[in-house]
Amino acid sequence: MKILYKKEKGVSPVIATILMVAITVVLASAVYLMVSGYIGSAPSKPVALGVVPSNTATGTQFLISSGSVTPTSTTPLIITVTISGSTTTFTITSPTATTLTPSPSSSTVTATLYNSGGSSATSIGAGSTITISYNNAPLPSGSTVTFTYNGNVVYSYTAS
Repeated sequence: MKILYKKEKGVSPVIATILMVAITVVLASAVYLMVSGYIGSAPSKPVALGVVPSNTATGTQFLISSGSVTPTSTTPLIITVTISGSTTTFTITSPTATTLTPSPSSSTVTATLYNSGGSSATSIGAGSTITISYNNAPLPSGSTVTFTYNGNVVYSYTAS
């Protein structure tokens, strides 16, 4: 008589289950490592300020027409004024500051902030003004003013 099939021994069902789980874990780990580079927080949107400069009798006034910034001690609004090669920096760490202190100290370049939100303001935005004076007059021709927030230049101005 002829044998129709021969009983062969195979891998035990326990070992087969362990191998399938191990292969699944390895594949899932590989997919996670490939995709993890694409997952993260959304990049921060750059801040832009709409600023309208104008000269007054006592200084150059910068009216914020759109956008807003929230200056804090860790993310200040930095205003850099360069006149004839001399640079003065104003660091705004609070939206309610009024008279700004220059660095290095200067008696010729001064700045004041008027926030349209008043003393309860949480940011500097539309309607707020920053006035920068040079010897109680507007900035001379060729002077540059740069507003920097969170490491990005949000507005730049050259007096004409």
